[in-house]
Amino acid sequence: MNLIENVLQNWSSYELIMEGILILSILLTSLVAIYIFSKNRKILALSSISLAVLMLVIFIGIFIVDSILKIHVTEVFRTIPILSLLFILSNLGILLGFYTSKKKAKGFKLSSIRREFLKDSIKQTVFLALLGISTLLFLSPQTEVVLSISILSSVVTIWITYWISRYILK
Repeated sequence: MNLIENVLQNWSSYELIMEGILILSILLTSLVAIYIFSKNRKILALSSISLAVLMLVIFIGIFIVDSILKIHVTEVFRTIPILSLLFILSNLGILLGFYTSKKKAKGFKLSSIRREFLKDSIKQTVFLALLGISTLLFLSPQTEVVLSISILSSVVTIWITYWISRYILK
């Protein structure tokens, strides 16, 4: 409970409501768009699980920073969900784009997109690692923590999503 109190320490009710509405609207809009473009419940389920895992990993990351590393959680940490959502939605968007382009091909199987999803996940992991390495040298310590949590939570979620896709995209 101390973590939640630290995060919400200097926030007004308006900021809390607007932040919640922003994150929920991004999540809901993304899921609706994914369903409209794919019209496939398995891809929607995979995307929903991916976004839920992302939020859980972000919470765990902030908890670790606050309780174990003893770094004070401030309002700068509000950007973590937005950055992480941007990274994960780009990964899911690539998956959706590949699915949309190949779904009408002759002999298409949903399991065939896993191979392309693996390639894209590797590319995005390398990109995020290079992004983190190149920017961490020039940032303040608190901004480094925010960027590190965003990148690590995104990479962990990308690979959990790939692992889960083995069971959903059969």
